[in-house]
This record gives sequence, structure tokens and C-alpha cells, in this order.
Amino acid sequence: MARRASVEDRLARIVAAATTSFGRLGYRRTRMAEVAKAAGLSAGAIYSYVESKEALFHLVFVRAFRPVSDATPSLPLVAPPFEETLQLIGEGLRNAAPTPVLRGAVRGAEPADVRAELAAVVTERYELIERLWPVLAVIERCAVDLPALEELYFQRGRPGHIQQLTRYLEQRASEGHLRAMPDTSIAARIVTEVVTWFAWHRREDRDAGVYDEHLVLPTIVEFVTDALIEPA
Repeated sequence: MARRASVEDRLARIVAAATTSFGRLGYRRTRMAEVAKAAGLSAGAIYSYVESKEALFHLVFVRAFRPVSDATPSLPLVAPPFEETLQLIGEGLRNAAPTPVLRGAVRGAEPADVRAELAAVVTERYELIERLWPVLAVIERCAVDLPALEELYFQRGRPGHIQQLTRYLEQRASEGHLRAMPDTSIAARIVTEVVTWFAWHRREDRDAGVYDEHLVLPTIVEFVTDALIEPA
């Protein structure tokens, strides 16, 4: 039991270090020796746990999107074909990042309280990105080096949310609940970028501790709702 706990602790430290490195440096610039050092291992010891950088990359998403098994995996972990890693990422994002509030708003009838509805849409997206941003950083930074991942995420995955938010804003504007914008897709992108910066990107730079954590989301919600809803 103690040995298994020790192995799981090392794997957890390896995954944490790899997530940080892939998320900051991308795939090509991440070095196994640096990941090992950050995880508190020697440069050679990491190969007792993962046989290659490909296996390490896959492990990051296994731990992000699948529950940790009670059984210690066979070590060192071997990389599957890259297509399996892509499938894991695609399925993981679909399962870990549902947007039932936005989907329901697009499909639902006119709301009794559009401000509450829009606030819930913004809150849903903020909390999702806040929860997933470390693994999203890995995907975005590594997509530069991995064309198949670029296609999966930037061409087939991420645009879907902005398109759905655009439909929602257009629908509510046509009903007279929200302001009509010169270009609704731009408005949807502005909302998405504001939410993404505060939920994710500020945590990676010098502004990480500038803002009161308890006031960030309420401020974003009030800003967006006031911008998009006509004054009574």
C-alpha cells in the first residue's frame, strides 16, 4: 500500500510538472529533464514512469479527463498512437466542458428575466474555464507544434462555443431583450475573451494577484449584462 501511494504521488508530481511545462512552453520546447527536475526526480528516473515525451503528453490528458484508477498502472507508461491521444482530448473536452445553461437558453422560450439568464450564461462559461484552464493551456500551446491538435481544437472545437453564443445573442436581440449589435459574432467574441482573460490568462502573468478573487466574476457579470441589455 505504501509503495503504491509513493508511485501515485510521483505520478501526480510528474503530471503537475508536465502540465505546467507543456502549458507554458508548448510541445517541442518541453524537455523531459526539466519536467523530472520540477517533479523532484533525476533526469533518468522519469523514464521509470513514462517511456517518452509522447507518453508523458498522453498521461497529462488521462489524468485530466479520466478518474485515477485504484490500481497502479503498468510502468513505464507507453505512448499509444497519437490518434488515441486526440480522441481522448476530444472526448474529454466534450464530457468535461458541457454548457447546459447556454444550450438551454438557445433552445428555450423567451425568458421571464433575461438579465438572470445572461448572468447564468456568463457564469457558466467563467466557471468552466476557471476549472479547466491548466489543461486548456496545454492544448493551446501544444497545438502550435501539433497540426492535428490544432485542427481538433481551433478549427473544430473552440469555434462551436462562439457560434452558439452568437446564436443566443442574436435570438434574444431579435426578441427585443438584448441590444442589437452591428456584428453579433464580434460581441460574442468580446464576451468570450473577457471571460477567458479573467478566468485563465490573468493567472499566468503578473496580474494574477491584482484583483479581488471574490469580485472578479460579479464584476464581469454586471459589465456584460449592462452592456447588452437596454436600460429600462
